[in-house]
Amino acid sequence: MIQATVTGEEPSDAQYAHSERLGLDYAQEEEQSHLLNKETTSEDEDWSFMLDEGEDEGFSSEVSIIRYIGLGISIGLSFFAIKLLMTYLGHMNPMKRAAEKLYFNGTDYFAPTVVLISLDGFRPDYLERNITPHLDALANEGIRAEYMNPVFPPSTFPNHWTLVTGLYPETHGIVDNSFYDPDMGLFEHTNQSVISDHRWWKGEPIWLTSRINRQRTASIMWPGSSTHYNTPDYVIASNDSMRMKQRMQVTVDWLDLPYNKRPQMITVYMPQLEQEGHREGSDKIDDYIKEVDAAIGYLTNELSIRNLNSHVHTVIVSDHGTVSTSQDKLIYIDDILPSYLLKYVQNTSPSSMLRFQPELPKDVIQDIYQKLIHKTKNHHFSIYLKQDMPSRFHYRHSNRISPIQVIPDVGYIFTTHKMSSKEGDDIGYDNLADDMKTIFLAKGPKLNKIYKQGSILAPFVNVEVYGFMTELLNIDAAPNNGTIKTKFPVLYQPPL
Repeated sequence: MIQATVTGEEPSDAQYAHSERLGLDYAQEEEQSHLLNKETTSEDEDWSFMLDEGEDEGFSSEVSIIRYIGLGISIGLSFFAIKLLMTYLGHMNPMKRAAEKLYFNGTDYFAPTVVLISLDGFRPDYLERNITPHLDALANEGIRAEYMNPVFPPSTFPNHWTLVTGLYPETHGIVDNSFYDPDMGLFEHTNQSVISDHRWWKGEPIWLTSRINRQRTASIMWPGSSTHYNTPDYVIASNDSMRMKQRMQVTVDWLDLPYNKRPQMITVYMPQLEQEGHREGSDKIDDYIKEVDAAIGYLTNELSIRNLNSHVHTVIVSDHGTVSTSQDKLIYIDDILPSYLLKYVQNTSPSSMLRFQPELPKDVIQDIYQKLIHKTKNHHFSIYLKQDMPSRFHYRHSNRISPIQVIPDVGYIFTTHKMSSKEGDDIGYDNLADDMKTIFLAKGPKLNKIYKQGSILAPFVNVEVYGFMTELLNIDAAPNNGTIKTKFPVLYQPPL
């Protein structure tokens, strides 16, 4: 049996600091600030009264210095308390929300509930293969987007953190699956001890927003959910042996918990399609798509048995698409860069991402840039200095971003003559490329009040998903990069 780590019996205000949503008892803080500033004339007189007329002047001077230091500390603390309060108030949406009615399914009461499921590497065209009856049914009973665009770079960790924070990677800090921070060192998504350090993960994830609003939360292997701070109430950390159906079984078990222990926000990560299907090649992809669909079918059936199909909101997304690579689309970087510059390249295997050593000297940056820029027309890639990245990438403003960005044409990968050849599927590239598109499907009672069942939404960027979920949960969102404040534009809706 898979055991979830229970991270806390009750959501605590002390969880707020991770995202600058500060967990202080503000009434107590204000009172403390008030007490610290009770410097009045009468208090001065008390100090004078305590000193004998014959007291040494040096002692009087020393006391005065102490008093001034105390006054300075008091003023500083007062400003700090005001700053915390302003941060908290500025973080809140002024919208007045009506209390949610509880739903009774015949056995127990349920508050608004959202289950977010990510299918790693699931492309929109996989839904056109006529092998996903359960996903099709969910879309027909709810809504789906024509497609959803990932953020740049279209890699697993940056996009999963965007989905739950609504922030672009340059803001939330997870700028790639692997990257370098000048102060913290190397982030590598396969290093569990590194990714468990909450300092890498900026922004406020949906489970923290939910907990701030006194809602319980749970997560199955979602990137960023198993840090040492501000985690969901129930967490299952990385476990590659846990199959898709097992993850749905655990989700259902959480929904079966008593009301006061039941999570309202559940995030579930399913990596098998990306980790196994794409590694084994396109011949195996259909088998994994069918396994994904069967797991979703299990969940929807269990919800129906519990009379929850019309109450629980199910949101299904993917993080990026994939593209097939081949031997005729190789970019040999050692044919472009001389050996004295090649040593700054960090790639150890063929990849769509060309990574350079961090903190390159300025002259080296310019040298590499000039060598690459002269080869762009014939070598199927684009190159930018970080500060010149087109604004649509939202990929300039972080010291974790490499000073040189090289984006290959779709399907091409960087390699050297010494690296082993690679064929299969790869990720990365331009996030707006057709092959990088992702899916968005959702079903639930609130959606039926806004959209006609079976509606198809216009494409949007996945920074919108976080705010969408806060509305389903009837809670205020933290500041984020989402721009759709009401409803998603609809491309198509079924006739009456």
